[in-house]
Amino acid sequence: MKIGIIGAGSIGLLLGVYLGRAHDVHMFVRREGQKEKLNSEGILCDVLENPTPVNAHLSSEMASGYDLWIVTIKQHGVEALLEQNLPTDAPYLFLQNGMGHLEKLSNANISSAVGVVEHGALAEGDNKVAHTGRGNIQIANFSHLAGEIVSLIEKLHTITFPFYYRKDHQMMLKNKLIINTVINPLTAVFGQKNRCILTNPYIQKIAFQLCEEACGVLDMDISKEWSRVEEIAGKTSENQSSMLKDLKEHRLTEIDSISGYILNQSPLPLPCHQFVISAIHALEYEEGVRSFE
Repeated sequence: MKIGIIGAGSIGLLLGVYLGRAHDVHMFVRREGQKEKLNSEGILCDVLENPTPVNAHLSSEMASGYDLWIVTIKQHGVEALLEQNLPTDAPYLFLQNGMGHLEKLSNANISSAVGVVEHGALAEGDNKVAHTGRGNIQIANFSHLAGEIVSLIEKLHTITFPFYYRKDHQMMLKNKLIINTVINPLTAVFGQKNRCILTNPYIQKIAFQLCEEACGVLDMDISKEWSRVEEIAGKTSENQSSMLKDLKEHRLTEIDSISGYILNQSPLPLPCHQFVISAIHALEYEEGVRSFE
């Protein structure tokens, strides 16, 4: 397949380096320097012996003629993307944290699927990515794809980089949202790796309270979801969350579309969510990427 990947951060690079071994992959990026690096050297990954050649273009150069678009930009960039005059001859797969993009997608005139990434990845340069945790990518239909989604997953799936079908996009995204609203803000606030959710009893107590609040809003079973939080924190114990990486690299985080989404869905106060949102906003302010509102 001819695949366009929009965004070349850690997840975009990870997808490019694996999918580019079997498909014609084109990376769409914002900077000329990254475009040139990808075109001249391909994508390098710490667990793969050889670089994967890809074609790179600027984001403004999107055009018709692709079989699939994969959108890996951050949640807060989705709205601006959808306001562009996008090609409509191929489906789009959106791989964002949170659920804030669903309303935007429902108003977009494109065929779309949504997915969650359960890999660990760390960008180490414009064309280098570390695959820090092996997992899978789960995909569910969102708009106008129906039976096509299964065929699409079959074409993408390999043993070394698996894709799986999920029937219920709401449940799939809720499961991931709870993980993100617990692990991401706490590791970012305290500047710790994911293991702190398990190893620091004070952080663990706050983590459980965040999980409890989120489960109440999303109507999920607290015992099952807390077990999943513990499982993921254990499997990714040495990883840095994407929110912590964003702060370290002086970027806006996705706190508003993760924890903020849950807060906005609740008719009642959520003190733990309110605290972590304010705390992350404060850290973003210190980094100079957020103004006081």
